Amino acid sequence: MKLTLQKVANVLLKYPSTKDDDKQLCVYYWHEELIEAGKDPSKLDVPDFFLMYTYGLLTDAQTITRLRRKLQMERPQFRGKKWAEKQAKQEKVKEDLGYAVVKRDITFK
Repeated sequence: MKLTLQKVANVLLKYPSTKDDDKQLCVYYWHEELIEAGKDPSKLDVPDFFLMYTYGLLTDAQTITRLRRKLQMERPQFRGKKWAEKQAKQEKVKEDLGYAVVKRDITFK
């Protein structure tokens, strides 16, 4: 997992637009991953990509995005332009989802 974390960090720093776009992050990550595996991404056809992804030969998108969130939470240099906006809206979203509801102390007689 540490190696994957480092790879995600490298992509975030190499391609700053990926800090705010998980789809771009995954595409750039897989591009780098394919090159490391000795594959030419420009010559790989879609069915082969799907098979590689399905059989676990490429890192799962959820793993990549989870590690991006972890890095952004812990280290400001990995945060994009939208990070602060999302954090500012966090309390409103929690309230909308009902997480801010005050629990009442109920006593039974």
